Amino acid sequence: MTECEQGNIELLAHQAPIESYLDLDDSEFLIERRCFADLDWAMVEQAHLLFKHCTFIDCDFSEAKLNETRFEHCQLHHCDFSGADLNASQFIHCSLYDRKRQRSCDFSTADLSHAEFKGCDISTANFSRSEMFDVSIDKCHAQGCRFEFADFSKAISRKVIVSSAHLLDSNFSLSDFEGVNLAKCNLSGCNLNEVVLTSANLEGANLTNTQFSPSCYQGLQLFQADLRNADISGINLGSIDFSGVKIFNWQMVGLMEQLGIVVFPDN
Repeated sequence: MTECEQGNIELLAHQAPIESYLDLDDSEFLIERRCFADLDWAMVEQAHLLFKHCTFIDCDFSEAKLNETRFEHCQLHHCDFSGADLNASQFIHCSLYDRKRQRSCDFSTADLSHAEFKGCDISTANFSRSEMFDVSIDKCHAQGCRFEFADFSKAISRKVIVSSAHLLDSNFSLSDFEGVNLAKCNLSGCNLNEVVLTSANLEGANLTNTQFSPSCYQGLQLFQADLRNADISGINLGSIDFSGVKIFNWQMVGLMEQLGIVVFPDN
């Protein structure tokens, strides 16, 4: 570990000693105000834990079973959760992005079904190919995240597949949602500027009050999506199929002007 990284850990840790080992007894479920660096928890099985005001730097949680674990006011910088079981886990007011080193956390192929991120900074985190059915991301900084082929769906039967996600009032600008199925999901109030939506399914999705200006959208499905009160001024109308999309009258003016039609008020 470099001196710069060591200094960064000490700054985050405040007065807590830096630890690289965590061994819990059967009665311990609350871990509070501790700082961990290079913690190796790969493949560990520890569910229903509560971490409060803890710091984790360069820690390995890959393939760990941490379902229903709750992190409150924690800092998790450059941690590896790839392949981990985080079903029904919660991250509340946490920082998962190290702005000083510009490093984020890896959740690729993790099970995040029913998980919740609220008031967090998850910028540039990798969620590619993770299981995210019924996930909630609320009021988060999520710029530049990778969600390619993340699975927001669940098979109810052989012929019925439903999607569920609550992505609310969060900044997803520059994020990659290639190949995701968010049909009928709630993305209201989000910043979706410059996002990648190649081959994404947003049919029937709630996109109200969003900033909706994707950078790549070949194969995007928007049938019956709700874009009322959304900022769609950056959309190329000739490149997206708007069949069945819901908008307000005032939004139609901008779309018509794209086609070269001059719209005058009725009176």
